[in-house]
Amino acid sequence: MKTRWTVALIFCLTLLSSLLLAGCGGNAVTPATPTTQATTTKLIEPCDLVSKTEAEQYIGQPLKAPEKKETAAVGLKLCVYNTVAEGSGKLLQIGLTQQAFMPNNGQTPKKIYDALKDNFKNAVKIEGIGNDAFISPPGIHVLAGAHYLTVAVGNSNDPKNQDLLKTISKKIVGKL
Repeated sequence: MKTRWTVALIFCLTLLSSLLLAGCGGNAVTPATPTTQATTTKLIEPCDLVSKTEAEQYIGQPLKAPEKKETAAVGLKLCVYNTVAEGSGKLLQIGLTQQAFMPNNGQTPKKIYDALKDNFKNAVKIEGIGNDAFISPPGIHVLAGAHYLTVAVGNSNDPKNQDLLKTISKKIVGKL
């Protein structure tokens, strides 16, 4: 199960990187450092949006300390809470793409969200969360203002997990 989520994450990151490079139009790419917007827009760490204690309440299992990952080329900060018990198929993964963490390359969180949404033709549309939201691997994708949020908890086809994704996403969007 963990391998499937790793593959889904790699797929999404590869797709995001491809979109980033395609949007460059052959021009030199600005180094992957936060834009000048970082001084006017607060940079948000996804692990600050859901504490380990909250994550354990959502998942219903003890969790390890969060793993933090970043892909500045697409403005992505990632927080992953894995279960202590190996092979449970559960986790809480929060990805936040934000302009304040993106290089000045013409991409925006909205452009990335829209491009991914276009690629997930069978996505389940979700109403009432952010500006726009859908469920498709690896979880829920939300456009909330200038942020692109992803949340994963395990099998996104499971109706219980879909309800959990909606609950967590609503709370996170309220904090953005």
